Amino acid sequence: MRTLRCLLPLLVLLAACASSGRGLRVAGSTSVQPLAEILAEAYTRSGGGRVSIQGGGSTAGVQAVLHGVAGLGAVSRRLAPEESAQGLVAHTIGYDLLTVVVHPTNPLAAISRARLGRLFSGVAADWRDVGGPPGPVYLVSREAGSGSREAFRSLVGPVSPRALIQSSAGAIRVAVMANPQAIGYVSLPVARMGGLKALAVDGRRPDEPGYPLVRPVSFVTLGPPQGEAAAFLRFVASPAGRELIREEGLVPAGDGP
Repeated sequence: MRTLRCLLPLLVLLAACASSGRGLRVAGSTSVQPLAEILAEAYTRSGGGRVSIQGGGSTAGVQAVLHGVAGLGAVSRRLAPEESAQGLVAHTIGYDLLTVVVHPTNPLAAISRARLGRLFSGVAADWRDVGGPPGPVYLVSREAGSGSREAFRSLVGPVSPRALIQSSAGAIRVAVMANPQAIGYVSLPVARMGGLKALAVDGRRPDEPGYPLVRPVSFVTLGPPQGEAAAFLRFVASPAGRELIREEGLVPAGDGP
């Protein structure tokens, strides 16, 4: 309920946007937002209609679709059973590699998923506890309702209440770049923007087969897609759309996670 109360201002804003213009509205994951904007621009250039993109987080996207203020929700996690029970349908467009990042001066190059879980749960609070140099660990995480945080929780474990909370992957990137003892997690396209060191997890780097922190990226609809939403999803699944997804560092759906 607290998460829903926090989302109410965004839903009001989205409703205002919905009443002020026509076209397909997409809302949700800030991790998916850059890709969604690229896909929307290419779709419009190809002869499709106008598509507007808003962020707010995966849960905000789900709620926007349920409340009828967005035609598509961008989600970077799996739908919860209770969300599917309300008639939401996830259309997976690709797979993102959730990337663990540290400051470039951090000598640690790899970490096991078990040790990563100890760090983010707060059980291990010093870098030497996970094979690094002595010094306190500063955790940087996404907020409740974020698809990135939910995916991280399901793949690694819970996040300590003492973590510094940021509202976007870009904000996590900035926070980790500013603190040599910080650690965070972002989507692979954000990690590739530079300025951070990506850690291997369980012996695999994000660009290697078998990397364990894989999450689906989806657009969700309330029931079967209709009208402009269906046309946009067809473009996303086309060879042109799949190539754009691949260029942004994601694995297109159908290529395997």
